[in-house]
Amino acid sequence: MKTLWAYEPFHQDKDRITGMHRLLKQLGAAESEIEAGFLVTRTEPELNKPKGLNETERYKVRPKQIMSDTLAKAGVHIESDNLHVLDYPTRSVSEAVGRFLKLARKQNSELIALYTHAKSTFKRLLVGSFAETAMHLSRVSLLLINPQTKVADKIRKVVFATDYSPEADKQLARVLQICKSLKADLVVLHHAEVIYAWSLDETNPKIQAYRKQVDKNTAAIAEKCKKAGVAVEVIIDSDFDGTSDFILRSAQKSKADLVALSAKASPLAALMGGSVSRKVVRGAEVPVLILK
Repeated sequence: MKTLWAYEPFHQDKDRITGMHRLLKQLGAAESEIEAGFLVTRTEPELNKPKGLNETERYKVRPKQIMSDTLAKAGVHIESDNLHVLDYPTRSVSEAVGRFLKLARKQNSELIALYTHAKSTFKRLLVGSFAETAMHLSRVSLLLINPQTKVADKIRKVVFATDYSPEADKQLARVLQICKSLKADLVVLHHAEVIYAWSLDETNPKIQAYRKQVDKNTAAIAEKCKKAGVAVEVIIDSDFDGTSDFILRSAQKSKADLVALSAKASPLAALMGGSVSRKVVRGAEVPVLILK
C-alpha cells in the first residue's frame, strides 16, 4: 500500500517517528512503499541558522538531508528517492494542504499519514489546521496520530464506527481485510436513534420498522465478519450522548489499538465545525484511520 507520510523532522521525537513507521508497516505498507513529504515553512529557525546558503540549498537540499538524518537516528530507513521536500511559501493552510495532496496524487498514494499536532510554535500541523483540513479535503484515506496517542507494538483490536450506510458497508470490507491481516478482533459501533431503545409511541409502525432495520443490519455485519473469520462484537448505543463520545468511550473500554471511521471529503465539510471525525481524532488515545 503506497503511503505518503507527512513528516515533520523538527518536532517529533524518536518514539513518535518509530511508532508511526511501525504502524504503517502493520497496516500493509512495505518499506519500499513508504514515502515521506516535508512541507517546509521558511520561518522554521533550524532552517535559517546556517549562513551563506542559497534558496535551493536552504529550502530544498538541507531539508532533505535533515529528513534523512532524523529518520536514521530513529532507526527508520526510507530511500532517498522516497523523500520529498515541498518548498511552498504560503500562509494559507488550504493552499499548503492542497500542495501536499497534489503530491499524494502524483505519487499514487493510497494512504496519507500525519500528526494532528506539533510542538513549539509550529502552526502548520496544529489541530484545527493542516491535519483537519486534510481530513476533510483528501480523497485518500488518512492515518492520524494526536499528541496523546499510544501506538501499540501490535494491533490486536480494531474499533470501526458505522452509520449502516452503503458507503460505510464498503469500508467494513476494508476493515475486515486489515483485521484478517493482523489477526485482530473487531468491535463494530453503531449510534442508533433514541427510538431504538424506547419511545412514547411503541405501537408506531415506523419505529418498529426502524428497529427491525437496525437489527437486520447488525445481523448482516455479524455474518460478514463470521465469513471473513474475524471475531466481532457489535455494540449498539442509542443514548443522548454524541456519537463521538460514544466512539471514544467504547474504544477506551474495549482497549482498542486502532479506531477506523468512514468519512466523506468535501469543501463544505472543511468549513463546518463539530464533525464526528474531528472530535474523535482530537480525543482518541489510539491512532485513527479515516477511510475514504
